[in-house]
Amino acid sequence: MKFIASKKLSNNVTLRAVMLWMLIAIILAMGLSLSAKSIDFGLTPDKWVTTVLGNESEFVDPLLFSDLLLKIHTDLFGLIITFILIAALYVRTSRTTRTKMTLFSILLITLLSYPVGLLASSVFGGISVIIALSSFILFHTVIILMSTDLFIALIRRRL
Repeated sequence: MKFIASKKLSNNVTLRAVMLWMLIAIILAMGLSLSAKSIDFGLTPDKWVTTVLGNESEFVDPLLFSDLLLKIHTDLFGLIITFILIAALYVRTSRTTRTKMTLFSILLITLLSYPVGLLASSVFGGISVIIALSSFILFHTVIILMSTDLFIALIRRRL
């Protein structure tokens, strides 16, 4: 985590290269996470609801609670680490404090809404699954956009 303490990343060629490759890896990982979730749960909100809650008319069993917890735990581990890495770099940008706080708030709200929405699906039904899906997609979209912004800033030596 030396990039948090060092003054300017563009002065350190090795650290700058590591950060550039880390950002490329995060962008690819977020894209792969979205596609893996679409394979696992489906592409549409209806498929998500059917996967999580089941459907008696189609003979689809609901996802077991232990399996749901395992999926949430696995997703949260990677998403929290990704959030911390992007936040540590994004704090160093020349964006206004209001912009940074807005982006971080969106990320944290969506990061928390995803597991809460899936866990609340047994109580609130399909609407909470759709909230979880929306949160998952929004989190990934914002992370990809922030990573791209950081990548461009590092290329232009502004970070």
